[in-house]
Amino acid sequence: MLSPKDLRRPLPSGWQLIAGIDTGTYMSCSFWLFPPDSHETFCVYEAPNYRYVGGEIELLGYSVPEWSRAVLDEYKRFCPGVTKLKAWADQNSQFKTELQHYNIVLLANLRKLELRVEISREYVNNRRAHYAPWLSVLPYEMENARWPDEATSAGKFERIKQDDHTLDTMEHVLSRRPRHKAMLREKPETFRERFLRQNKIVDLDPNIDAHLGRHV
Repeated sequence: MLSPKDLRRPLPSGWQLIAGIDTGTYMSCSFWLFPPDSHETFCVYEAPNYRYVGGEIELLGYSVPEWSRAVLDEYKRFCPGVTKLKAWADQNSQFKTELQHYNIVLLANLRKLELRVEISREYVNNRRAHYAPWLSVLPYEMENARWPDEATSAGKFERIKQDDHTLDTMEHVLSRRPRHKAMLREKPETFRERFLRQNKIVDLDPNIDAHLGRHV
């Protein structure tokens, strides 16, 4: 479990920050921290250009340049020396060119909404996604997310797209199933090793001989 002492700026050595962005009239961004040797993640920053008043969404009046500069400035606090923020976003975003003027690069997330929601639920249900206590909009949208009573004619059971702009940023990040670079460099398990492990034929501990038992 991550703790507040882990949320230092700049990031501790070996940590990664992955961002998600939702664009349009209502814009938002969230930062997710990934420590080495862990499958957990922690959301430490949200940047909606709106708020909720009495359950109704309300714009805060930020221009795109103002919002973009604020997001990039916060990113630089976590990652000093980095001049561009790369963030996952909808592949159909119309803001790719405009945000590039402010050093924000949108990476097209090709995964569909239904899959994004399902993977995000997996993180939340397994308590692998944590949220900083100062966040307000993301927890609100998670609590108020809604689904239709029935699946569509195509068999899809997608979340209703309403008042979910910061929630979208979370789903963009988690749907990529990000893994730390150190974990990606681990030697993959061979077919033989996986077969032996799954069938419990032999203990793969190098100090154990299949016939003689443990030795030093």
